[in-house]
Amino acid sequence: MALEVTQILLNAQAVDGSVRKHAEESLKQFQEQNLPGFLLSLSGELVHDEKPVDSRKLAGLILKNALDAKEQHRKYELIQRWLSLDVGVKSQIKTYLLQTLTSPVHEARSTASKFIAKVAGLIGSLLSNIHQIPVHVKQSTLETLRYLCEEVSPDVVEQDLI
Repeated sequence: MALEVTQILLNAQAVDGSVRKHAEESLKQFQEQNLPGFLLSLSGELVHDEKPVDSRKLAGLILKNALDAKEQHRKYELIQRWLSLDVGVKSQIKTYLLQTLTSPVHEARSTASKFIAKVAGLIGSLLSNIHQIPVHVKQSTLETLRYLCEEVSPDVVEQDLI
């Protein structure tokens, strides 16, 4: 599936309704069966400058939607799925997204920025969990925040303060 992701993303934007529907179903099935592979494929699509702009934009949009929803319950569920991913998978996705910020293609940079903002927005959601009643929610939230703090380089923090 990963090798076909470009064509599937392009087909998901096709004018022909049957082609579009089949592509959307393929994407949904890939996401349900192999979330880490799905997210890696999308971030890989987004990072490669030789890929079509339209497939890159849709890949970024789907990535962003993998972390965000209007309904609070669904948003929480998506955040938990992201947090439960293997550290190596999340690291590779973050690397691809940061590399995409250097792309000469504006649409790719913009799309990557939206996903990165959603990942950063997790911090606010995590902080709101501190007020939850169950102790296990507080503990897991604090642990996640600790990991986030460990990921931030002291050099970055110092630069922001200058």
